[in-house]
Amino acid sequence: MKKRVALITHEMSLVGGLPTLINFLHRTLIESGRYESELISLATSASDAASLQLKSPATWLRPPRIDSLAWHDLTFTHVGVWGSELEFQRYRPRRRLTELLKRYDLLQFVVGSPPWVCVAEDVDRPILVWTATTTRADRASQMRNGSITRRTWSSWMVPIAERYELRALKAAAAIFALSEYTRAAIEPIVGADKVLLAPCGVDTDLFRPAANPTGNYILWVGRLSDARKNVRLVLEAYAMLRKTVEDLPDLYLVGDHLPNPDVAFLRSQQLENKVRVIERRGPEELAELYRNARFFVLSSDEEGLGIVILEAMASGLAVVSTNCGGPATAITEGKTGLLIPIGDAKALAQAMEKLLLNPPLRQRMGMEGRRVAEERFSVAAAGKIFLDTYDKLLRGSEQAVTDPHFENCVSTIPASTTET
Repeated sequence: MKKRVALITHEMSLVGGLPTLINFLHRTLIESGRYESELISLATSASDAASLQLKSPATWLRPPRIDSLAWHDLTFTHVGVWGSELEFQRYRPRRRLTELLKRYDLLQFVVGSPPWVCVAEDVDRPILVWTATTTRADRASQMRNGSITRRTWSSWMVPIAERYELRALKAAAAIFALSEYTRAAIEPIVGADKVLLAPCGVDTDLFRPAANPTGNYILWVGRLSDARKNVRLVLEAYAMLRKTVEDLPDLYLVGDHLPNPDVAFLRSQQLENKVRVIERRGPEELAELYRNARFFVLSSDEEGLGIVILEAMASGLAVVSTNCGGPATAITEGKTGLLIPIGDAKALAQAMEKLLLNPPLRQRMGMEGRRVAEERFSVAAAGKIFLDTYDKLLRGSEQAVTDPHFENCVSTIPASTTET
């Protein structure tokens, strides 16, 4: 009989890092033939429609809902919460969610940071966490660059979330670290024994090199509106290149919408005809954009891994990236790409110019990147550590028990309203 695994997350948008992780892990479980996978999402927004909102009296007369919603060609179960405006409420157990989670043999959390695990406090099942970073690292740019109100609110909420995080990490049977960067952040908290390096896998059949690339553009892919992606950095570097490189290829930015200040920057540099913003495409169209590019650029200030880097490598592209944490797990300096300091537009421009002026180097890096992607980051290669860990936990037992220290998960945190 197949074991049932709940994939629990807080992000079910159509694009982005976490949805990609969910897709990969769901595919791995289904294709194994040994597991069934069902998706569960938790309320993450102050205005979550399934939740009781303190600012909306109309929601006070009903309990938080459990909704079944469509996502890609799948469905997922979305669970609301009491007081969605208060971040710590989202991490607390609630009766109906606990009853739902008890239906599964194993609980796999796929999260940006670990505090969400505490919703499973009352569930006697093996709990595993796949995380990209820690709470404080995840909020660093928000605390540094946000409005005064946002920074003040974060200064209150982050220490509370870190208390949840500590208990959650200690309670997990195993912690999958998305990158070496993640592992280095988690191991000092819980020790090395139960932290496993587990990068995401990519579809190396979909993302594959072109026999004869036809594009004359440099590629950037990500959420343009996310300040952590620092699209301005690549725009500044490209503006520098415009002054030094003849017949400069266009720059393609694939994502959502370019923020107004960056649009104004393009105009000020007279780059409107050289920089093309492309709405996020479907998988086939995106793969086509990758494989025909000259090379790939990532300009982020912080990345748990940088899945777009794996997609680019699988597509046979050399990569230029800021050395912002996760990318160093995939990129070997000088062999599969070039790493430059965070926020250094001049260094980024120099690295991009190096690749533009040296096609043989681009080709060698692209070939090596493809080899590494097939060997380490294919769906089959990356999925093995998850399946092996699940098999070990569930072997010989119909029901595994979580860490006995997972009690009173947040005894020092403000109590929530009791759900009925």
